[in-house]
Amino acid sequence: MGLFSLFKESNTLYFPGCTGFFRFRSNSDLYLQIFSKLGFDFKAIEKNFCCGLDLIESGYESEARKLARRNFEIFKENEIKGIVTTEPGSYMMFLKNYSEIIPDWNIETMNIWEMILDKLLKKPKLIKNKAVETAAYHDSCYLGRYCGIYNAPRKILEAVGYEIIEMDNTMENSFCCGSCGGLPRTNPILANKIAKERILQAKRIGAKKMIVLGFQNYSILKKNGKDSGVRILELSEILADALGIKKIEDNEKLEKFEEDLEGEEMILEENGKIKEEEIIRETESDAELKDELKDENYEEDLK
Repeated sequence: MGLFSLFKESNTLYFPGCTGFFRFRSNSDLYLQIFSKLGFDFKAIEKNFCCGLDLIESGYESEARKLARRNFEIFKENEIKGIVTTEPGSYMMFLKNYSEIIPDWNIETMNIWEMILDKLLKKPKLIKNKAVETAAYHDSCYLGRYCGIYNAPRKILEAVGYEIIEMDNTMENSFCCGSCGGLPRTNPILANKIAKERILQAKRIGAKKMIVLGFQNYSILKKNGKDSGVRILELSEILADALGIKKIEDNEKLEKFEEDLEGEEMILEENGKIKEEEIIRETESDAELKDELKDENYEEDLK
């Protein structure tokens, strides 16, 4: 059963989200090790639950309501009283949408980032490795603009030794990374362009690392950050290093899956075809962004 069977008695559920459960399972397992190290007692069920965010954003409200109700019944069967999730979209869904979809929704959505921060501040000896370096932090749209959570993640990073250097668009005015609203599925070309621009914002301020929350943000930024000189890291990796936990690398099957996704990033337009001139225009524009990302003398060229 693995790490997902460790926490059996708690009435607080850890919800990794679909992306974390299927595509970044090692990171989801890593979060369980982090929670154990911090002394949190969460229940982790060896079963994936979709929160329904994709359905809501795609306009399938009826299906989303059925899914939410089914989830609620499963939660009640397992005597769940509270939910923690490390996925910003799922956090927003449980915190805001479920109470609207389900009139009798009575499960508390807990702020795991405030909980982690509180534990690190009260027990600083848990931190085995201080970072002592700078990094950019990307504000998730779901966590920031929708839920108003900006400070706790930054304070967590400061607690483990990072100095946050802010990009041009930050906090309430943060720039989207391209992963929200189903954009990677409906217009992957645009989604990747947005991700590249966000990485360029980090590069413009001299950041060598960009730290993100959630695996949807992590996935699109990491893919588009190749050869950019900016390393994309999810919070699980940062906390694992700080707490002295070794990350189990994702297997070759996952890497192959990611490569296959990259090869399928053209959507069908106008009766299933994208016009040739549109392909050329998009390709040329994308090539310019890639060249800019690879330019080691980017800062000097701006002067």
